[in-house]
Formats: sequence, C-alpha cells, structure tokens
Amino acid sequence: MKRLLYIPLLLILLLGCKSNENDSATPQSLVTSLSGKWLMTETEVTVNGKKVWQVVNTLTPVYLIFRSDGVMLDGDGKASCCGPNALSINGNFFKIEPQSEVTYSLDCAAVDCLACPVLDIEYSGNQMIITYCIGGRVKYIKN
Repeated sequence: MKRLLYIPLLLILLLGCKSNENDSATPQSLVTSLSGKWLMTETEVTVNGKKVWQVVNTLTPVYLIFRSDGVMLDGDGKASCCGPNALSINGNFFKIEPQSEVTYSLDCAAVDCLACPVLDIEYSGNQMIITYCIGGRVKYIKN
C-alpha cells in the first residue's frame, strides 16, 4: 500500500523539476540564439557605494547586433575596433571566428586597442547582461 503512495509522489517530484533552457545548450546554440538586434536599456552604476541599475536615455537608442558567428556589431553594422576574441555565455566559452567579411569604422586606424579578450555575457530569454573587462555592466533586451 505504501508503494502506491510513493508513485504519485515520485511523479510530482519529477514533473515539478524545472530546468533552465540554457543549462544544456552548446556554445554554438547560445551564440545562435543571441544573434539579432539588442537594445541597451540599463547600465550599472555605483550610488553611495551600492551598485544599482540606471535606465539609459531612450531618446537616443543604442543597439548591439550579434551575428550567428559571434561577431558583435554596432547599430550601424560596424564591428568594434577593439572587439573580443571570444565570448563567455552563461559560463560557456565560444571563440569568435568570422564566417563572412567584417566591416570596421574608418576611425579604427587611429585606435590603439586594449581589447577585452573574452566578453562575459549572462543571457536568459530576451534579456542579456554584458560585463566588460574594464568593469562596466550593461543590460540589453532583444529587439
């Protein structure tokens, strides 16, 4: 009789387990899901010694575009002069290897890069937080 009570309990436990959609994802599938246009919504700032999110000016939107090969572009479709060589998406390492031509701004010729070799990205659903090597964090939503 006790065994009959354990079966429904076991089913409830198994069905109640929720897995995160990105837990078992491969780095390539994560980069593919990141591909598209992202709108910057907030930046992390320090106020009175505490880190808080501050909403950005929506009158001049800032966009970030990810290609399916991991290349990051600005809203005009130009790559950053000092872009990363790899991405760490939810702890999964992905080396950026452009699959098509990358266009840079003409200003890049005058820039002395101190690039961030690996860019850290926290990604879930339609929200992404990028942590830059220089310490800043920026929040984006998929557009």
